[in-house]
Amino acid sequence: MSPTTAARPRRADAARNRELLLRAAHAAFTERGVTASLDDVARAAGVGPGTLYRHFPTRDALVLAVIDDGLTDIHRLGTELLAAGDPLGAVREWLRAYIEQGAIYKGLAATLASPPSPADGAASTCDQARKAGAALIVRAVEKGVLRADVDPDDLLDMAAAITWVGEQPDRDPARCRRLLDVFVDGLRAPVS
Repeated sequence: MSPTTAARPRRADAARNRELLLRAAHAAFTERGVTASLDDVARAAGVGPGTLYRHFPTRDALVLAVIDDGLTDIHRLGTELLAAGDPLGAVREWLRAYIEQGAIYKGLAATLASPPSPADGAASTCDQARKAGAALIVRAVEKGVLRADVDPDDLLDMAAAITWVGEQPDRDPARCRRLLDVFVDGLRAPVS
C-alpha cells in the first residue's frame, strides 16, 4: 500500500462528528429502537444526513458501531470460554451474553441475525463475536456434548429469535433464559 492510499487518521472535526452521531444514535435507539429515524439522529448530533452517511453508509453500520464495545466483550468472553472445562456450559453462557446484547435496543435482533458482510468495516466486531460463538459450538460438537448436526449459524439465528421473543410486549423477562435453556438442552448429543 502506498503512502497515498494508506488509511489516514481522522480529522478532529470528523472524529468529533462521529462521536456525536454515536451518542445521538444511542439515545435514539434507547428511546425508539434501531428503526429510529436516521434524519432525527443526524439532527440530534447537529450534523446533516450526508455527514451521517459518510460515517455510516447503512443503518446496520450505525447500529453495529453503537454496540461495538458490547460485541467486543462478547468476542472476549467467547475466547475465554474456549478454555472452560464444560463445553456445553460455555456455549450456554456465551449464547446468554449474545442474547442479552441483542436485547439492548428494540429491533436489534434483526441486525444480529443478518449482520452486514465482513467487507463492511462496521461488521468486523459482529463477525468476531459470531466467530467466537461458532468456535465454542464447534468445540462442544467435537467433545460430543452437542449433536453432530448442529450448525453454528443455526444456533446464532435461534439466539436472535429468542431475543426477538423477549422484545414482545408483556413478556416475562425470565422467558428468554428459559427458552435458551430448553433450546440448548434439546441440542445435547444423544447418550450412547
